[in-house]
Amino acid sequence: MKHDVKLKFEVHCKGSMGDAYRLYLGKDLLTERQWRFPPETTYLVENAPLRLVKGEYDLRIETVQPGTGTFIIKNVNVEQAELIGDNRIQVQ
Repeated sequence: MKHDVKLKFEVHCKGSMGDAYRLYLGKDLLTERQWRFPPETTYLVENAPLRLVKGEYDLRIETVQPGTGTFIIKNVNVEQAELIGDNRIQVQ
């Protein structure tokens, strides 16, 4: 059985404009985006409505190579699930 989960978080960039990042939840790719904003002066708010089965999921971000920027996830909020670490959610 799948549960509706709303995931909201900020993506911050340290580094260069024009780099791309990938967001994963568990092993699944949520999105890949190019950072088109001045680094360290702004951030993006990602909203992800999801349908997930029970379990634990790690939210992680990676820089698409050969990019040199560093991307950080901050202020993770979830609805219909529990935040059990900085970037880990549990669906009951």
